[in-house]
Amino acid sequence: MLDRKLLLASSVIAGLGLAPVGAWAQTQTQASAKSEKAAEDGDAVEAIVVTGSRIKRNAYNSASPIQVITSEQSELEGLVNTTEIIQSSSLASGSFQVADELTGYNVTGGPGVNTISLRGLGANRTLVLLNGRRLTPSGVRGTVGPVDLNTIPNAMIDRVEILKDGASSIYGSDAVAGVVNYITKTDYDGGRVRVYGNAPFAKGGGGQEYSAEASWGKTFDRGYISASASYYKQMALRRGDRDYTSCSADNYYSTTNGARVDLTDPATGDYKCFNQINNVAYTSGYGGYFQYMQPGTSYSYTGNTAPGFVASNAAFANLARVARANYPETYRVANYDSSVWQRATVISPVERASFYVTGGYDLGAGVEAYGEFLYNRRNSEQNGARQLFPTVATTNPNNIFGAAGGTAYPVIAVAYDSIQKVDYYRGLGGLRGDFKFLEGSKLGFLSGWDWDVYGQYGKSDGTYSVSSINSDAIAATTAAGASNYCVQSLVTISGGDCSTLPTGIPWFSSRVLAGQFTDAEKAFLFGVDVGHTTYEQSLVEASFSGELFSLPAGKVGAAFGFTYRHDDFDDSPGTASLNNNNWNLTRAGHTFGTDTTTEAFAEIDVPVLKDLFLVKSLDLQVSGRHTEVDSYGDSDTYKIGLNWQITPTWRLRMSDGTSFRAPSLYELYLADQTGYSVADPCILYGSSGASQTIVTNCAAQGVSATQASYSTLVTAGGGKGILKAETSESKTIGVVFTPSFINLKVAVDYADIDISNEITQFGAAKIAARCYESVGLSSPFCSLVTRDPTTHLLTLVKNDYVNVASQKSRAIDLTTDYRHDFDNGGQLYFNSQFSWQLQDTSNLFGETEEDDYNGTTYIYDGPDFSGKASLSYRKGPWTYTWSSTITGKASDAEILGDTVGSAKYATSTSYDYVVGSTYYKYVHVKYHTEFMAYHNVSARKQIDDKTTMTFGVQNLFDEAPPSISSSYRVGNSEIWGYELRGRRGFLSIERSW
Repeated sequence: MLDRKLLLASSVIAGLGLAPVGAWAQTQTQASAKSEKAAEDGDAVEAIVVTGSRIKRNAYNSASPIQVITSEQSELEGLVNTTEIIQSSSLASGSFQVADELTGYNVTGGPGVNTISLRGLGANRTLVLLNGRRLTPSGVRGTVGPVDLNTIPNAMIDRVEILKDGASSIYGSDAVAGVVNYITKTDYDGGRVRVYGNAPFAKGGGGQEYSAEASWGKTFDRGYISASASYYKQMALRRGDRDYTSCSADNYYSTTNGARVDLTDPATGDYKCFNQINNVAYTSGYGGYFQYMQPGTSYSYTGNTAPGFVASNAAFANLARVARANYPETYRVANYDSSVWQRATVISPVERASFYVTGGYDLGAGVEAYGEFLYNRRNSEQNGARQLFPTVATTNPNNIFGAAGGTAYPVIAVAYDSIQKVDYYRGLGGLRGDFKFLEGSKLGFLSGWDWDVYGQYGKSDGTYSVSSINSDAIAATTAAGASNYCVQSLVTISGGDCSTLPTGIPWFSSRVLAGQFTDAEKAFLFGVDVGHTTYEQSLVEASFSGELFSLPAGKVGAAFGFTYRHDDFDDSPGTASLNNNNWNLTRAGHTFGTDTTTEAFAEIDVPVLKDLFLVKSLDLQVSGRHTEVDSYGDSDTYKIGLNWQITPTWRLRMSDGTSFRAPSLYELYLADQTGYSVADPCILYGSSGASQTIVTNCAAQGVSATQASYSTLVTAGGGKGILKAETSESKTIGVVFTPSFINLKVAVDYADIDISNEITQFGAAKIAARCYESVGLSSPFCSLVTRDPTTHLLTLVKNDYVNVASQKSRAIDLTTDYRHDFDNGGQLYFNSQFSWQLQDTSNLFGETEEDDYNGTTYIYDGPDFSGKASLSYRKGPWTYTWSSTITGKASDAEILGDTVGSAKYATSTSYDYVVGSTYYKYVHVKYHTEFMAYHNVSARKQIDDKTTMTFGVQNLFDEAPPSISSSYRVGNSEIWGYELRGRRGFLSIERSW
């Protein structure tokens, strides 16, 4: 017969999640009660392994705090997206996360990736597991590192366990902020199908979700098998779908009376939307931006003139001056909107399909063969908008402004789209068993030990494309020369044919400024750049666990083992990116590299005291790990935990340990990415107030004291040979209250995490400044800076990944779980999880003060308070649930201030200060967000023994996201952290057999 301990153990754990509001691992006395009852009945309930330990335990408790989210809890809240489920937890919702809201932003893992960052410490510092084992990183482009949550097989997930403190001594690298462990269903007999739909009530929709799942499992005498297939689709939510995302108003306020001072749009009567200026021409010779006048719009306003401007000239007759500093009226009619902008995605569309199968078979003699296979396909897309503004030579035949126009360029809104297809594979096979056959022999002391050996292979294979603008085509159509409509010799990479454009491109025509290119122009100027990314990981692990000996307080448990892991990463960007031919974007190189990790680990659980006054039990848990990584060397980590059951009502738990994060492959091997930045500390050093050391060094390098501003080439690459592991220390202490007179469990936990040697990019300007602030240019940073001995210009700064940062996080977590059974058969459940961030600071090497991000908006790290609460009532076939997601108020005013100087709202007669010939007026800005609570309701009907229907409403009161004045926003709303879709309804139907 198959040893069914794993199946039975899974049943016990799943039983913890029967409450609709979820399970709470640390205080769930029901688990131990079930174990005790089963023992009384003679049932063979085996010990189980929980997240945060490799030692099997009869009681489901730990010295480390764990939060549990069950699949039933998520379903009652109307959540099926794996990312949304984990990112809405209290440990994640208070900090910025990477999800589908980040169209146009560069994120680790590439566009379309979804990751989890516990306590805001970064996705690279949160370890994600599936059934206690590592998942291979997945994504596209040159910075693949964290696990992509899109790869998780949601249909088979039973629960998610979140370990709230560091655990590198247990799991190895990356477990700095904590561990997220997805546990699949294993005790499965029969089948299940489920369909789900979620749609906004708002007119126009956008952001709809649909999913379909099918799963089946069979347990038989000598084995078990479970399989699932799932499909998920999320529709795009676009800027134009909601008022609060379509319009980026200034959101400015008077410094005297607090009244809003935003300009209004004469066409709508509402506040002017300053989304993205386009459909205009810029000319320095005539003073700024001009646009073609439209019928029905009045252009009779102050400021619609320019030095040397001749209105009677046919080339200028239909042009009006707009967006002119110190002339507010010129902004009201300026073109700041476009169909391209409104088309851009706020929530990007994604489609994914997964297949997962797991099984085990009894080989006899106490040995079981087991395995898992996972396949996932992600198709995702982001639609963005960018500006095309090529400078057209003054002698180019399509430059209508000529030499008098000076620097002249059109500003055109064009689409900027990205598409990804990522195939993810993960296969695992192993053997596990025990040493019961040694019972009665000289090695009988090992008869109670178990062993487990497995091998695992994972691969992410992604293809990605991005809209490109051919730099060589731009150069060919903007070149100098009275007859140079299109210069074929300048088309060196894209392969465009100038003969298709005999008169070039009329850059300043109303048609082209509006983005209405002909087919020939589109074919010549635009393309699609296609790249390919693979990430492979091979892993072998052997572990052993059992009991060493007995003490008066109980048996001493232990576990030890070995791990070997090899990672291989390869990213090949498209031709345009490799050859720096994507206009106004940085060059990307071919990134590839490997790394190998070998580890040995051990853990021991010692029952110190038991059944004494104020000591019902006292257990000590100690673990350690030695890690050797080819790329940098070795690391040693430890963890000590104390679990003190004072009385049946009170328990104290605490832990202290170290963790580490080995450099990711992209941080080691990233090929040089090139761009330009103003980085020279010697610019205007004679009058800029620079320190005497900088003045001396600049003069010694031959730099003029009046050197004007310019841009320096900046390269960013990997730090192979320089980087070492990040290290951290994590301390937790918690109190658990479980009174016997009421079914209530309350826990308060304090966490303190201190990270050193954080890997980041220091920044080109800071690198150059550190160099020139050192006496005689003696700083190691000077090796990253190159200055031309002839021109005396700073020609290169290498902004590679380095160990230059530290970060500190302190927080308090409160978890409450309550259940009450009514005489009428009804059951009431309440669960809440709240987190208060007490400290969130970071420091770059050489800085004298820490940067304090505690209580900031999501633009930095996130509010200092967040949480969830849910209340359910179950009677008969019905379950009713009310749940709330809560986010505290936040402010960036301490970092950015609460006023800015605006040339838009100043005039020559109403201003606060002057810079050169430009007047500025102070206005108050809204750099804060209010307290926000979203409420959801649902009802579940058990139609019969096999059919269940769940329906409900999310964001019941249709709360709009808070507005903000920052440039990092979508419309008037923050990019992440708030509900952008509005009120939504969902329906789920499930059938089992």
